[in-house]
Amino acid sequence: MSIINDDLEMEYYTKILDFYQNQKFDKETVEIWKSKSYIELMQVLKRTHNKNLVKNAIILILSLFEELPLDIYDSSGQSVRELTEEDKNSYISHLRSEFVDEFPN
Repeated sequence: MSIINDDLEMEYYTKILDFYQNQKFDKETVEIWKSKSYIELMQVLKRTHNKNLVKNAIILILSLFEELPLDIYDSSGQSVRELTEEDKNSYISHLRSEFVDEFPN
């Protein structure tokens, strides 16, 4: 990636983080800002064709400003602390086998 693209990405990420750190805004102002940011990002996409910048910026906005977890499985399942040793070992074994199959030596 070129230095110009790196600077552009850093500029957008910094802009998002700066707005997030300023917690003085009400919910309506945040929604307006998000909408304007999405429009601006679509214009950036049209101008630069940098899909990764736009995708990552949208993910960052959603991650920071959405109240509901983006991952529907975030609050489901069982805590690892609640698993028996046998269950833990079974899960670890299963995960290892998937990684070995996916990334053989």
